[in-house]
Amino acid sequence: MHKYLARLIPRLAVVVSFICATATAQEPTEAFIAETAQRAMETFNTPGMAIGIVKGGELVYAAGHGVRDIETGEPVDPDTIFQIASLTKAFTTAALGILVDEGKLGWDDKVIDYLPEFRMYDPWVTREFTIRDLLTHRSGLGLGAGDLLFWPNQDSTRQEILEAMRHLEPETSFRTAYAYDNLLYVIAGEVVGAVSGMPWEDFIEARIMAPLGMDDCRALPSRVTDSDNRATPHMEVDGELQTTFFSGGGPTAAAGAVNCNVTGLARWAAMHLAGGALPDGERLLSEATHAELWTPVTLMPVSALSREHSQTHFRTYGLGWGLQDFLGHLYVSHSGGLQGMTTYIALMPELDVAVIVLTNQFTPSYVTVANSILHSYISESPADWVAIVGDAMAEQGNEAQQVVEEAFANRNAESSPSLPLEAYAGTYRDAWYGDVSVEDDLGTLVLRFSRTDLLTGPLEHFQYDTFVARWQDRSLLADAYVTFTLGADGKVESIRMKAVSPATDFSYDFHDLDLRRVED
Repeated sequence: MHKYLARLIPRLAVVVSFICATATAQEPTEAFIAETAQRAMETFNTPGMAIGIVKGGELVYAAGHGVRDIETGEPVDPDTIFQIASLTKAFTTAALGILVDEGKLGWDDKVIDYLPEFRMYDPWVTREFTIRDLLTHRSGLGLGAGDLLFWPNQDSTRQEILEAMRHLEPETSFRTAYAYDNLLYVIAGEVVGAVSGMPWEDFIEARIMAPLGMDDCRALPSRVTDSDNRATPHMEVDGELQTTFFSGGGPTAAAGAVNCNVTGLARWAAMHLAGGALPDGERLLSEATHAELWTPVTLMPVSALSREHSQTHFRTYGLGWGLQDFLGHLYVSHSGGLQGMTTYIALMPELDVAVIVLTNQFTPSYVTVANSILHSYISESPADWVAIVGDAMAEQGNEAQQVVEEAFANRNAESSPSLPLEAYAGTYRDAWYGDVSVEDDLGTLVLRFSRTDLLTGPLEHFQYDTFVARWQDRSLLADAYVTFTLGADGKVESIRMKAVSPATDFSYDFHDLDLRRVED
């Protein structure tokens, strides 16, 4: 998810309110919803959007807006399938909840009791790490640590991710700070498999999607066929909207691989509004287990925007859900972001209403629509969330651009590399990621990541021994500084990297790499 999106309306917006506010629910009209969706799509250059509203256990609104692919012009409809990204995390916690209800594990059981090979950097943390710790972003790792093992479309296996965890150094003490991560949800998915005897994806489809009747939804993108009514991802590059690649998702299935539509997610939302109950009275989750999912665990910061416009006093993360107070009401939510898609689900259980917004562009348009609809249930004069978020994003985008421009304006453009270019060529290895190569291609250095062809691009000299990697796929929006370090013998010893723009998505965690040259 985009760093600035995460700061503005966090990826997993979690919030708990202990205020039992009352309000007369206002039913938003179809005209209001359509007008809001249109404005959001225009403001954020989003080609398509599907919206669903669940009220009183029923899907009271389901519609598509715009197109699912700008090249074909095919329209979005309520059955259009989107990659829902991190909305998947709540499916993983529900799967674990089912196993808790069956007495097969406990939230505070140690991970090593189920995955003996699991290791964190600190041996004490390894021994103390619980199932709950896997789910609540308080591990001590930095924001998005290790995400380059799957983003963008790396070919790592789940076993390789499990083995890499021991090499990722913490940034804070264990259980003291919130920092969003994906890899620990991969581990959580492996726990589901180890305990149930079924791969995570089979468990999700058999034990959650099938009982809920989510017939069009899939646990893995590879299970979505070409004939399905599927939205295409889009990115804006140099002001122009273009289609982009689908994210694979296999290695990190439990963190963000589910594909679904608003009709399927409406059944999922209705179950949560009913506290874990199915329409026939049977329970997917016990009342106690469902309450555990929505119990605050990790404190999160509250943005100035949320304090001003939604009167949010505090935010927390529970088990796969964000919790906060929103205009005096409990607001339970999660967002998701992958290359070219962003998605959102928000529930206000005190009003018995949920909103689902799925989009095929990497923008925050989803939250402007969801908040507008939910605000309209509380007030006859809801805030203009499209304008609020649009203005904030424009300001943050300008600030990010200014950082980049100042960096290039202040560099020593007359400086030269310390060594001939061919001296920088070679293989460099990081303990958790693996190999990155630098090749001398007829006088141009080219950087290649071993786990994906997407992270391939020429190195443009910046200053001294620092270059800028300009990825060939410009839709990545993730150019990175590449700094070579020389040893005492004058030879290249290592590489450090970091994103050029502060607006770069946090899953490009180049700064976590410690690339050491491998001798021939």
